[in-house]
Order: sequence, then C-alpha cells, then structure tokens
Amino acid sequence: MGHLMRKHKKKENTAQAKEDEKFYCSVCGREIDEEEFESYDGMCWECWDDQLTEESEDIFGDVM
Repeated sequence: MGHLMRKHKKKENTAQAKEDEKFYCSVCGREIDEEEFESYDGMCWECWDDQLTEESEDIFGDVM
C-alpha cells in the first residue's frame, strides 16, 4: 500500500508542476493559460485576432 501512496504522490507532484508552468503571448508577452496558448498558436486571443485581421486586410484589401 505504501508503494501506491508514493506513486500517487508522484502524480500529484507532476500535476502541480504542470499547473505552475506559465505561458506567455509571443506577441505582447501577457501571461495566458495553456489552453489559450495552444488554441491560438502561442498568442493571446487579442493578438491572434489582430493578426488574423491584418492577414485578411493583406489578402482581400479590406476587413472581412
């Protein structure tokens, strides 16, 4: 039983380390959560949206 407790504690430490991991927007440097980091290519939602708008203007000459 002691073995199982140690194993569980190790998982807890790994989960805690993951929770302590911080993510930052690659454009503005603001701290964001992991989900936002993964969903928006390492950017916060606002910077991702700004980039998408700029790309649309470059491609279509007007905001979509």
